[in-house]
Amino acid sequence: MTAADFGVDPTTATSPEQYVTLLRRVRDQSGLAYREIARRAQRDGAVLPASTLATMLGRATLPRRDLVSALLRACDLPEDRVTAWLAAWGRLAAARTTTTPPTATPAGPPGRPAPSPTGRSTRLTTAGGSVAPLTEDDRPAPQTEGSAALRLVPGGATTPYAGQRGRPTDGPVDRRDRATPHRSPWPIAAETQSADDAIEAPAPYQLPPAPPLMIGRSAEVGRLFAAAEADAAVCLVEGAGGVGKSALALHVAHQIAGGYDGGCLYTDLRGAAAGIAAAEPADVVGRFLRALGAPSAPASLDEASALLRTWTAERGVLVVLDNAASAAQVRPLLASGPRCTTIITSRWMLPDLDTTSRIRLEPLPDDAALALLTGLTGAQRVRAEPAAAATVVRRCGGLPLALRIVGARAAARPDAPLTGLAERMDDEGLRLDVLEVGDLSVRASLHLGYQAFEDALQPERRLAARLFRLAALPDWTHFTSYGCAALADLPVTDAERALDALVDAYLIESAGGGRYRFHDIVRLYARERAHAVDAPTHREEALGRLTAWLLAATVHAARLLYSQDTFGIGKPVAAARPGPPLGDTADAWAWFEREHTNLLLIAHQQTAAGRTLTEVSDLALVAAKFLDYAGHIAEQQQFGQLAVTAASRHGYRSGEASGLNIVAVSMLRQGRLDEAIPLLQRCLGVQRELGDRSGEAAILNNLGNALRDRGDLTGALEHLEAALVIRRELGQWHKEGSVLDNLALVYRALDDFPRAVACHEAGLAVADGGTDPLREAQALVNFAETLLAAGDHRAAILRAGESLEICRRYEHQRGTGLALQMLGNAHAGLGHGEVARRHWREALARLDGLDPQACVRLRAALAATATPPR
Repeated sequence: MTAADFGVDPTTATSPEQYVTLLRRVRDQSGLAYREIARRAQRDGAVLPASTLATMLGRATLPRRDLVSALLRACDLPEDRVTAWLAAWGRLAAARTTTTPPTATPAGPPGRPAPSPTGRSTRLTTAGGSVAPLTEDDRPAPQTEGSAALRLVPGGATTPYAGQRGRPTDGPVDRRDRATPHRSPWPIAAETQSADDAIEAPAPYQLPPAPPLMIGRSAEVGRLFAAAEADAAVCLVEGAGGVGKSALALHVAHQIAGGYDGGCLYTDLRGAAAGIAAAEPADVVGRFLRALGAPSAPASLDEASALLRTWTAERGVLVVLDNAASAAQVRPLLASGPRCTTIITSRWMLPDLDTTSRIRLEPLPDDAALALLTGLTGAQRVRAEPAAAATVVRRCGGLPLALRIVGARAAARPDAPLTGLAERMDDEGLRLDVLEVGDLSVRASLHLGYQAFEDALQPERRLAARLFRLAALPDWTHFTSYGCAALADLPVTDAERALDALVDAYLIESAGGGRYRFHDIVRLYARERAHAVDAPTHREEALGRLTAWLLAATVHAARLLYSQDTFGIGKPVAAARPGPPLGDTADAWAWFEREHTNLLLIAHQQTAAGRTLTEVSDLALVAAKFLDYAGHIAEQQQFGQLAVTAASRHGYRSGEASGLNIVAVSMLRQGRLDEAIPLLQRCLGVQRELGDRSGEAAILNNLGNALRDRGDLTGALEHLEAALVIRRELGQWHKEGSVLDNLALVYRALDDFPRAVACHEAGLAVADGGTDPLREAQALVNFAETLLAAGDHRAAILRAGESLEICRRYEHQRGTGLALQMLGNAHAGLGHGEVARRHWREALARLDGLDPQACVRLRAALAATATPPR
């Protein structure tokens, strides 16, 4: 025994199992990975593939003599030591030919080691947490330090997750080949050959290489490790194309492979392969049986599948079925033995597949995506250009495939700044082109899922492909089956079925509540397909139908909230498709809260294209009141500007003036009086010129409020009283309440509290008709403020409480915040400091981003009453 043997003496081996254990120790202590040994053997003129080496060191039988020789020479043992090892091999080989087979044990057939009760190879764990092979006297073999590099693992190797639980990590795990595998359940020809010529059927190890980086998937890795521990585990990893399903499956499979004595089977089922038919289960079963060493495979799929289950039942096999197309494709390939595990990946949900665990992969969060980009491009480049790196990460949308592609692009040009890449990624017209390198392509990955619909024979699937394209055209953040039905001119039930099919294929995402959305990159691809497949006239007609439907739905919701208001528009054309079911004012308010951003985005899109301008103008006029009440000031101003643009393009002067009025009101909410008042005066001139008395009254009312806020109380009274006269002349009693409430605020500023209270009460009498509950809530808050100014704090609390009740019923954030602010002010006047601060804090949380002026006052009140530090 010399140092060249790494302290291992082959003469101590008394059985093939011990001999293989000693060979493993030599290989471990050499520090050489399997592939490096294979490369060195080839250099020496020998043939020792890494997979063969893995199988050889994972078995309990005596290896072939030439393989032992190749291994020892590759580990740099001198010739005299190789000769000693081969002499020991000859002694054991001679002994094997004269030894009778061992008797059967209750745990297994004759000649085969008893399976472990868990179905994984029997192991002992050392104090340090590593795993040692069992020797014949049941003492763990000495632990050695091997290569930490990710390498092929023979059947029987162990990991922290094979046979023992440990903490999952994203990184590679050093895996030692420690277990004694089970032999094939049927005799093979090799068993009848002489010791020198015998060729053992290798335990298959078909896993492709694991991904070099696995970042941001710790939770999913842990879940898959835990799921694989179950008996007869069937684990489905599902998610969109490019989200990293195969990478996760292979990462975990490589780490748990050592726990399966029968080996590892892998196949790409081609459920997402361009221009290639999905794999036939019969072909896959045949390949699996041949890999396992079965002498033949039945022609019948059912028989072959049953034979696969028989062959794998007690051996313990890990099966990875990548890119599954359907549950029917997968079922014949499942290894159902209690000691087997099947991991399946699919971009389809496969709801009809019975599984023990389902793991859905979502795009990576920004921090994990940045870490992955850093690992791919280098930390120095990311630190040098953090803004560009952040842009790249954001435009990749958390898709590992996209990040891998941009990482490869950046690595190919190490001297090029990331800024150029970020600028190209920012351009929607170039982004999909940037996300291609070599044979990696986000566009191609997405096309695989879409192609299953576009090329389908079933009309309903081709309809889903059309809806996928059209739904990407509008600039909406979320969409519903109702909107899609209008867009594609379909019955709502057909749209629902198509959307569900697209969700099952991970081409769109369910956002809950019957709403759907696109991933940003998927939307770009879908729009690209729409421009390639659908004629321009068809695309324009689809957006026109959607805009008309949105206007009709918006008017319906607004009239539930403000039943007497005509909004200054004509009667819109009835929608060709039904809208969402809205039963009452609460439903209508909730619909506006969900849809107001979509309304603005689509109005912007149509205005920019010069289409459906009348509908855009009317949409702005109808949505403006909700936006004002809700406190969406920026959107209110943008909608007003769109109304002005749309109306001016087709010479609609009254609509242009109404749009300017919306812009002016939004400026009043921001305290921009010097900008708002000239706009209102301009609008007033137009409405008087056109003879629009109702429009004139609306402008007079807003001018009165603006003048009051500027301190011109006389001018404010003059304009408001003129507005009240017109409302009464026109019989617009439902509009009187607003004017009366505004008059009350002027009288309050004049310290004329009796007149102020009288105006408030008259205005509330109008609001009690229930035509505008949110306007009533605002009037109650104004009344409370007047009572507070008059010194009646308890009456103010009563009125503010009534307002709060209405606003909470409708989930009206701004109204709730203003009512809470007033309650806090009233309690502060009564000396209830802590109660006041509690109301103010909640009010600030509600109003932040909705009412800047109110927030300034709330912060000042909280600061003034803060307890000074001791």
